[in-house]
Amino acid sequence: MSANDTVLAGDGLARRSVSTFEVGAQSVANVAPSAVIAFAPAAMAASAGNGAWLSFAIALVGVMAIGYCVCVFARRRAGATSLYAFSRLSLGPGGAFVTGWALLIGAVCIAAGSLAGAGYYTSRVLETVGVQTFAGPAGQVFLDIVLVLIAAWLTIVGVRLAARVSSALEVLSIVLIVLVLIAVLITHGQVFDLDQITLKGFDADGIVFAVVLAVLGFVGFEGAASLGAEAAEPYRAIPRAVMGSAVLAGVLYIFATYAQVVGAGGPEALAASADPMEDLARGSGLDFLGPFLDIGFAASFLAVVMACITVAARLLFGMGKEGVLPAWLARTHPRHRTPTSGIVAVTPVVAVATCAVVGAGTAPLLATTYIDTVGTFGYMLSYILICVGAPLFIRRLGAAKLAMTVLCGVVGTVVMAYVFYRNIFPVPAAPMNLLPYVFVAVLVLGIAGFAALRFRDPEAAQRAGTYAEDA
Repeated sequence: MSANDTVLAGDGLARRSVSTFEVGAQSVANVAPSAVIAFAPAAMAASAGNGAWLSFAIALVGVMAIGYCVCVFARRRAGATSLYAFSRLSLGPGGAFVTGWALLIGAVCIAAGSLAGAGYYTSRVLETVGVQTFAGPAGQVFLDIVLVLIAAWLTIVGVRLAARVSSALEVLSIVLIVLVLIAVLITHGQVFDLDQITLKGFDADGIVFAVVLAVLGFVGFEGAASLGAEAAEPYRAIPRAVMGSAVLAGVLYIFATYAQVVGAGGPEALAASADPMEDLARGSGLDFLGPFLDIGFAASFLAVVMACITVAARLLFGMGKEGVLPAWLARTHPRHRTPTSGIVAVTPVVAVATCAVVGAGTAPLLATTYIDTVGTFGYMLSYILICVGAPLFIRRLGAAKLAMTVLCGVVGTVVMAYVFYRNIFPVPAAPMNLLPYVFVAVLVLGIAGFAALRFRDPEAAQRAGTYAEDA
């Protein structure tokens, strides 16, 4: 154990207690592939047609390039603050803070958006048993509050319990979806769809545009890195979880998109469906699975809420330890050894964001789209900074595979920059056109706070991103 390990060992977290499987579960829960499968393929089919599955394949390549850059750091540094601590190694304290603040915005907003989705599908499940009380805005707000409290409680009680519950919820949802999609292929007797395999009538521009939507489906795949302090074998488990979750999600997305196009009778029909999975279940004679699919989607969204609260709370914990944020954020539960203060600080922000948008009368799934979009900008910026920093880090170390790291860094940066650009131009309709400005405003607010800290307490600012241990 190094000197740094000795100092960190008394930080109050349940160090080296999380298994490799539970580390992987954090990344999978953060991605929530089943929630993406529910709607993304239909949206992509509208522009990519029979090439929608290819858009996911292209996106997977880009995401794996980003994952490679994340792993460059994860094999050498582990901590509770993931990308925030990583970028410190190449971009210094200022770059670390921007990375961490962007990631914090991303985690909080994705949690809030997913909470709206969890509330919506929970109300649908209740409707199947005759409970109509929660369909309106007031009922949705009530459900959202109950669900976020459940998520917060589970993350406080224990990181292992939270990881296990998240993975169980996500596995349940994925299994249900895969069963329906397999039944769809069998029912239609068209395992090999030549129109899709040959990209019949494909539009290259449409496929490239759909890549934008596809990339967004992988956001959060690096979530395992937030368990760097608690993972039993962080330098092995986290890289495996990061790359493994990306591959798992990518394979599921490609299969689901292909099967949904087959089941719908073509990309045009799929794009026109308001609820693709339920329509496919009904069309395959599996109507009885409708409520179970709703349970699966509710579970998947709740798993995202838990995973994102886990990430955000540990970011606050690390920044509190460094003195970048107030020290009380670094308090942990004396028995459960989780960053309780961070969880307590994040949970109301998540709840207020969701309840404000849903309570104003916005349809829950539209609320998910709006809030998640702001969060996605945060993740994209943090990914770009990691991709820029990885080659600089390897070059400074004089380590092997510099050329590969440069290649992946360039690919990851270009992919994220393109996705960011296509979310801004052409200018989308309101309120989507305002969301980039919301993100920039919150980002600038944080940077201004860090600049003030540099003036007021330069030593604390200089510690940004240092609360981690190196292999």
